[in-house]
Amino acid sequence: MSTVGFIERSLAFTHAALKDARNGTDEQLHFVPDSGSHSIAWCLWHTSRVEDLIMSRITGQEPVWSEDWAAKTGLPFDGFGTNMSDDDAQGIHVSDVSALAGYQDAVFERTAEFLANASDADLEREIPARNGTESVGEAISLHMMGHFNGHRGEINTLRGMQGMPTVMAAQGTH
Repeated sequence: MSTVGFIERSLAFTHAALKDARNGTDEQLHFVPDSGSHSIAWCLWHTSRVEDLIMSRITGQEPVWSEDWAAKTGLPFDGFGTNMSDDDAQGIHVSDVSALAGYQDAVFERTAEFLANASDADLEREIPARNGTESVGEAISLHMMGHFNGHRGEINTLRGMQGMPTVMAAQGTH
């Protein structure tokens, strides 16, 4: 399997988990335990925004996120969750989960389109990063695969605290 193929397969799993995490009531998606944390809704918004920003750097396209998406979802146009205070993060409220799902799907589609046409050599190209540059492959593996799966664990913890099944609980049982 090529490296691009491995990334496609890994992100397909991550994206499926993030899509499954949309399932729940408004109360469940916005639940924050007394001990702190983010909500599931925050995790969904944050991971989508991060992926959108990374893919915009990689493809040279404008982000999918726009003032229109912000208005539809009730989320801030500026920012993407990084460096937010706990109070600000816990105050994030998605007013329309189906709109957020539409945004997520558009971001996931942009990523899939890039990977469908990418070669392993494309993963070596350097792109701007917070502290200099990083390769396309590093950006995808560190931020989209590693970081997002950390949030998947957070989502599963929040779901478990509420008596909900983990995301993709039926994975591998068919």
